[in-house]
Amino acid sequence: MAPRIPVHVLPLRRLYLFPAIAGASWFVTLAAMLLTWVAKGCPTYPGQRNPYIAFISDLGAFELKPLFLIGGILTASCFMATMVVVQLARYDHRMYGMKDAIWKQWVSVVAMASGVVAGLGLILLTILDTFRFHEEHAVLLLVTFLGLVSTMVLTTVVYWDQTWKPSPFRSLRACCITSVVIVLVDFVLGVAFYTLMQLSFWRTSGILEWFMAFTGAFYLWSFVGFVRVPEEGIDASEREALLQTDRT
Repeated sequence: MAPRIPVHVLPLRRLYLFPAIAGASWFVTLAAMLLTWVAKGCPTYPGQRNPYIAFISDLGAFELKPLFLIGGILTASCFMATMVVVQLARYDHRMYGMKDAIWKQWVSVVAMASGVVAGLGLILLTILDTFRFHEEHAVLLLVTFLGLVSTMVLTTVVYWDQTWKPSPFRSLRACCITSVVIVLVDFVLGVAFYTLMQLSFWRTSGILEWFMAFTGAFYLWSFVGFVRVPEEGIDASEREALLQTDRT
């Protein structure tokens, strides 16, 4: 059976705050770190692998660690909440109320769990920085990456039907398409980043890492449309009942 949440637990018309805050927190954190690094003259940190452009983990290991810690924890917390409500919104009768095959419902559950793993991994990454806990950081980076890739791919699979065929939920379809495009762009960038890094094209790989990180904010923002109460598919009495619930 698909997961269910009682009506009084989540104010439906405020669910969009999870992805909105997650995206804003991640974007501001990255921008503040990058601008601070540039303003300081692009210093090289101890143990920095890229001799030209510091990776995000390098900046988050030294004087910018407090910023990375706060921003990372806030982003990860809202990201985990986002991945949970995105999956539940598909099956909840107060949102989309879709009927899926059992296998897709299980895919949805795994996507949800993978998002939680990725979020917890990011929190630990901000705490166990790459300079003081180099080996642990490398393991956590892999775990976070696998969790993130899994939840992105599986969420795309779950919502793919809203992408490739006409949907009664126009806003959802537009956001699904946006999400798929970002996933494809990140896949191409990820392959290019890893390949260029292995070939020691440090400057280009450094730029690609930061670019991929910033696209993550837009990926999170795309979920705002996933968790808005749809205008289509809900009759007037149901909508008024939801509004009354939110007012109380």
